[in-house]
Amino acid sequence: MKSFRRAALRRPVFFLAIAIAAATACYSSDYHRTMTANVSLLSDLSDKLADYCRTYFKLDDRQLSSEEMGEFYYAFNKANAFSSSTPRESSLRSHRDFVRLLNAYERFAHAADAYRLGGKPDPAVLASLLSQHDQVRHLAGKVTEDLRDEPH
Repeated sequence: MKSFRRAALRRPVFFLAIAIAAATACYSSDYHRTMTANVSLLSDLSDKLADYCRTYFKLDDRQLSSEEMGEFYYAFNKANAFSSSTPRESSLRSHRDFVRLLNAYERFAHAADAYRLGGKPDPAVLASLLSQHDQVRHLAGKVTEDLRDEPH
């Protein structure tokens, strides 16, 4: 009878441990999936913003509006909110590099917007902006590489 009670007491602990492990695995998997989506979004929008810079923000025969620039800031805010909501992962290399990516993307978006509002094309400013874009792309690749190396 005693061994039956001990086994019965251990069983709930065993199932609780399995449930916690499963929940942790789902959370970790969600982190990687959401991180991948955010990196892809920032990378794609960085490419789009670089294209706008190259054409001096011309769409057909009109200038890109401030409202249309909102998509670049929205993506940053969304990715930044995700980063802030993952304090448990802050020690991961992917998270640290993602913060660097966020900072580079934010600098690029603000500098590109200032260029758009500047009034005239400037080859030196454009070159600087394209260099910032290259940095964003590099960091996006770094985060993607980090995610491949980390356990899911």
